[in-house]
Amino acid sequence: MPSELSSQRFLTSVWPFVAFTGLTFGAGALLVKKLTNDGIDPFTITWIPFLISGALALGTGYKRNQLSKAAVFPGILLGVLAGAGPSLIFNYGFDELPAGIVTLLISLGPIFTAIVAHFVFDDERFNSLKGAGLVLAYGGVMMLTIDSVGEKGSLSDILIVLAGSALGGSAGVLVRYYSLRHEPLALIAPNLFTAGIVALILTYAMDMATQPSGGFAAWHFAALFFFGITTFLAFLAIFRANQLGTTGQVSVIGYFLPLFGVIGGMVFFKEDASWPLLVGGMLIVVSMGLIARGSKGNKLQAAESSGQYGE
Repeated sequence: MPSELSSQRFLTSVWPFVAFTGLTFGAGALLVKKLTNDGIDPFTITWIPFLISGALALGTGYKRNQLSKAAVFPGILLGVLAGAGPSLIFNYGFDELPAGIVTLLISLGPIFTAIVAHFVFDDERFNSLKGAGLVLAYGGVMMLTIDSVGEKGSLSDILIVLAGSALGGSAGVLVRYYSLRHEPLALIAPNLFTAGIVALILTYAMDMATQPSGGFAAWHFAALFFFGITTFLAFLAIFRANQLGTTGQVSVIGYFLPLFGVIGGMVFFKEDASWPLLVGGMLIVVSMGLIARGSKGNKLQAAESSGQYGE
């Protein structure tokens, strides 16, 4: 009985899904860095995993009888605003700008999420705890990236990545809005397929496709296929997290990226540790706790307002 209760509590808590998605996205960022270093363009690294994950979502949703015609348009909309759009912009940013600047700009996403959610959901009003957490988190990201923010970057590229952060952060509210109305698989199948198709079209329309000087290695194909599987699982987790928690809680995922990126950089790319990295990591961990405590919404109230339990 205690084990069953613990299992039930685990499956109905937002945090396991947030942690899984954050770690998956963090590991994915390291893989993107490795693949772009090898000469593969960021657009190809976007459309191949999205199409693979879309196929997995469609097959799984069909097998579980969770696909819905009503979820097709919302899924397509999310595919553009919360999928292909931000992913293409961020991958472009990592290719054109210093990683530290891009990471700082991406970390503004949860701030846009908190502002938009304040006006959309009754259970997500802005408060001092959430505000303090966002400020601490941004300070932590600044500490993590302090060594690279002084590197030169094009102002136009910086504004493009900033727009991507605003788009992704604001779209996070839309993800919760639709997640309270549809099953995750019904949304992510059209979502991921749309993201993949848009990225594929832009790749060749803008003549952005590049490959390593010696051509694709076997491990490149294996890595992109694995990336597709993890993308499917991460999106499934993030949509489920939006059903269980608030956008404030789910937005904590955004701070796993710089934290995991620094740790992964030291482990896989032999980057040096320093006191700013340690301080930045501690600030981000503390900020996650503050944002979590300040983002405890009323799930029942949100579900009733969405109509999920009203029928």
